[in-house]
Amino acid sequence: MNIVQLTSESIRELRQKRVSIMKSMIDDQDGSLLVLGGSFAGDDRQRNVVSYAVFTIFFELWERFNMESWSYTFDAEGLIFYIKLEEDAKGIKDTMIHYEDHHPLGFAIDAEVYCKNQAWTRSSLGYAERLDEYYKTPLKELMDDIVEDPKYIDNYTKRVEGYIVKGDKQTILSNILVYGYVSAFTKQLGFGMYGPNYKGSNDQMNFEKFIHLVRAYKDEVHRIFSVNSNSVLDIYHFQEEVQSKIQRAVLNQQSYQYTVFMTSIVMFGFINSRGYADITKQIKKFAEGFEHHDLLKEDPKRYGIMQNGMREVFNQYVPFLQKNKSIMSTQLYIMSRHDDQAILLHNGEQALLKVQFLSKNLIFKEDKWPELDKFCTSGYIYPHDATTLLAVTCMLDIMQRYYLKIKMLFDTQNY
Repeated sequence: MNIVQLTSESIRELRQKRVSIMKSMIDDQDGSLLVLGGSFAGDDRQRNVVSYAVFTIFFELWERFNMESWSYTFDAEGLIFYIKLEEDAKGIKDTMIHYEDHHPLGFAIDAEVYCKNQAWTRSSLGYAERLDEYYKTPLKELMDDIVEDPKYIDNYTKRVEGYIVKGDKQTILSNILVYGYVSAFTKQLGFGMYGPNYKGSNDQMNFEKFIHLVRAYKDEVHRIFSVNSNSVLDIYHFQEEVQSKIQRAVLNQQSYQYTVFMTSIVMFGFINSRGYADITKQIKKFAEGFEHHDLLKEDPKRYGIMQNGMREVFNQYVPFLQKNKSIMSTQLYIMSRHDDQAILLHNGEQALLKVQFLSKNLIFKEDKWPELDKFCTSGYIYPHDATTLLAVTCMLDIMQRYYLKIKMLFDTQNY
């Protein structure tokens, strides 16, 4: 399924246009079409917490149903998955109503189900109209407009984050990993990296493969506590196994060592830590162990940030994100300060200096971001390392704000 990104003058018109598109996609076809998106009615429906909720439910449905095919779009309504299924549409809608009403993230998602004859709704199955959890008004009416109430936005965000940091310790770390990756890669512009609406400068990767990457990685995180977190050799073998699983999932043999290394080392640092500030000390200790065993053979300069415990991320990137609350600005902030070895390797020092200069000057100039994106894509610039550090920054943001709550759950589960 090739889905065209929709545009319209208003969110109401956009939603009406999508309904006609959805109906045309299933006309004269057997099976069912499930359209999964967020239930967020505020402005900027492309925000990361909404995308995380949609990703999470999509992965659960992947395990539950035999998907014939799927695709996605990312427009003013946010991230939306289009899923073609062989199952009966009535049964699928019944399942999705159960998700909406009873799943901890059910409040955050919205699901439309179609077959060639009709759209299946709550009323057609005898259920009451769905009300928004916050306003207690019909959700469909609310989503046709833009809610600007900051309390509504804060409530939605906190409930999604509450889900991320709840459950057994394996699930919490898996949730944090997915949140970091979704936040870093599911955004309006990539500045040369791939995303839901742009190809990026790496011919071997795209957003569809990224979805497979995240799914494979999150499943591997569920066994992270079986790894001896005090042994860099055991950690290294875990990272190699994760990379191998990702390569099989995305069907290529390019290296995923850097992204797996940087994100997993943060999780192991968190496991060993005795406080949020101690994570950086644990990372520094890991760096010494990896260097001692000569395990950083793939361009050691890329891992130089490890030697001081990723202090730039802790002291600069995370505080910037928490103060400005913008994933895009944080991406540019990192690009302006970090010597991205991927750019240096593939594009040279002058390109890196140019990207750093432009990023520094455009951090808060949103209207100029498309120009920087065009500059990067036209020059085949690929800020892989900076984007990975953005994922790490988002992970640490959650870890810092919920550190005590998560550690208390960890300690409880150890007895």
